[in-house]
Amino acid sequence: MNDGCYPLKRFTYKDGRNEPMTPQKDKLLFTPGPLTTSVTVKEAMLRDVGSRDAEFISIVREIRQQLLAVAGVSQKDGYEGILIQGSGTFAIESVISSVIPRDGKLLIIINGAYGKRIRDITKRHGIASVAIEVHENTPPDPQQVRQTLADDSEITHVAMVHCETSSGILNPVHEIGAVVKDLQRTFIVDAMSSFGGIPLNVSEAKIDFLVSSANKCIEGVPGFSLVIADHAQLLASGSAARTVCLDLVAQWKGLEDSGQFRFTPPTQVLLAFRQALRELDDEGGAAGRAIRYATNHRALVHGMRRMNFREYVPAELQSHIITSFLFPEDPNFEFKKFYQRLSDKGMVIYPGKLMKVDCFRIGNIGRIFESDIELLLTTIESTLLEMKVKMSDRDSSRPTETSHTVEYEDYDSTSESYDSTRVPIGVPIILDYLAATPTALSEQTVLDAGCGTGSCLSELRRHVGKLHGRELNTGMQQVAKERFADNPAVHIEQGSITELPFADETFDGIVCNQVLHHLDPGESDDADCEGFPNVRSFFREAFRVLRPHGCLVINTSSHQQHRDGFWWSTLIPAAIDRMVPRFPSIERLKNIFQQTGFVDFATSVPLEEVLQGKQYLNPAGPLSVAWRAGDSSWSLATEDELARATNKVTSMLDDDSMDAFMEEREQLRAKIGQTTFLVARKP
Repeated sequence: MNDGCYPLKRFTYKDGRNEPMTPQKDKLLFTPGPLTTSVTVKEAMLRDVGSRDAEFISIVREIRQQLLAVAGVSQKDGYEGILIQGSGTFAIESVISSVIPRDGKLLIIINGAYGKRIRDITKRHGIASVAIEVHENTPPDPQQVRQTLADDSEITHVAMVHCETSSGILNPVHEIGAVVKDLQRTFIVDAMSSFGGIPLNVSEAKIDFLVSSANKCIEGVPGFSLVIADHAQLLASGSAARTVCLDLVAQWKGLEDSGQFRFTPPTQVLLAFRQALRELDDEGGAAGRAIRYATNHRALVHGMRRMNFREYVPAELQSHIITSFLFPEDPNFEFKKFYQRLSDKGMVIYPGKLMKVDCFRIGNIGRIFESDIELLLTTIESTLLEMKVKMSDRDSSRPTETSHTVEYEDYDSTSESYDSTRVPIGVPIILDYLAATPTALSEQTVLDAGCGTGSCLSELRRHVGKLHGRELNTGMQQVAKERFADNPAVHIEQGSITELPFADETFDGIVCNQVLHHLDPGESDDADCEGFPNVRSFFREAFRVLRPHGCLVINTSSHQQHRDGFWWSTLIPAAIDRMVPRFPSIERLKNIFQQTGFVDFATSVPLEEVLQGKQYLNPAGPLSVAWRAGDSSWSLATEDELARATNKVTSMLDDDSMDAFMEEREQLRAKIGQTTFLVARKP
């Protein structure tokens, strides 16, 4: 993990963050809440506001309306948003103790700790109840719910948990809601960890009372909870409340009549929550946020399975909110030590909350991204090595993933996780070169030759009119194609870049990022001799399809950069020796530019940017298969060479010499950079 010894000034991440790459003060929280929050949400709390002031009353009104919008409804539709001081359980107890009449009876659907908590609340208040209880990794059967309601006419209300946070299972809320409504009962849903992270329309799901919290998927901070209530059902509960502080109807009336809380509200928490709601909207609402969370979940499960961890909940029942993993069978695994080692490295996970199975939980929600998940996976892998935990393969039929089984240039097996190990760099340089051509950027047509997963295209599309991506590898091409499936301005196709199927003078610019070393097996470094026939073919094709004054932008690494621009390169010197000849030297590329007919040759080196982004400075990175996939040089290391490299890393981590080693290596990188941009134009 980056312990802050080697800051990299500033970096624009693939997910849009533009933040200093400095030591992270807060640990990353891979939990179901409280969560990692954005800097802007935290900053929103840095002011005081009067709880009875008109500004604050307006903020509360805005929050209530926005919450209804997240739930897919409005006051006009007959729904109310009610805010309650305290954690999510406060709101659960408020609903249970306020809306069920004295002669009412609650059916509780239980497959985890939070369903059991609802039962505890009913017992404390003396509310009659009956339960349908199933295993913690099993969903409830809607037909059993129907039969239970049909057999017991005294049941007035039904309560269930949407995403049972104790396991991560996603329960069939729509199916059960339809049954409850069909049999004319009132439906209460604990959507604590799903609301805002899984699209849910309360009207369509037939939910009468939905409960959630500020510090879950909306990514606020702890301090209050919320209820989305059917207006008619709320009024029908009348004076059923069994408490003063948690009287749901009284709370709603206070907010409606004066816009104020009955008791002191958490003012700063609400200011933060308003900002969190705005950021949710900016991300595309619950649907947009669900995409990020699902991406995090896929990366997590893929990486954990690679280490031979297994999930407790079957994949088809698993939510993307939080995942429970079974303990390893090795006796060296002790969760408390495992947890503490991860925490010491800035990664906080969650203990299990299951009754019969030993598990721990990892959350995918909060202000975390796929790159953070990959960093966690790397940290878990190195921690298991430190603890000498051997992971048994519970499924021997599943092929294991090791570096020597991934052949050079074969990215099919890593295409889905590739963006977590490589980031587009030098985008401002590329844009500057393109902007120097006669055509305005917004009117240009640009080709990304060897576009990979399309990460560079994602950065360019906000500035360039039309984009084409061409990629030979099937896995990479499919990821890119899916990325731009809904964007008609970006066209992705599969094929070699040495033969371009485009008419003459089609493009205003062509970009080729870290691709040339995949075209030829390598030649001597004599810049004057012929060599690199496929590179030359690409240059000729590029010249042909460029319009007059169009530019070709190449991003590559010089031989010196490859040897000294990466802190880890001395760990695998033989592999580097095999890789370097695959890269045409800068002088050779200049000659190829000139021989092809290009003019106005120029170069630029982005000293502050690194290809692996945030993960680059992870000192335990070489111990991780996922981390090593970030640079193809590792795939050229033999099994023995890889073993020597990982042993050396482990030794330096153990004797605390890694910091000095990395600092020395990084001083070299700071002088020469990792990559060089070359550009020339067609006359």
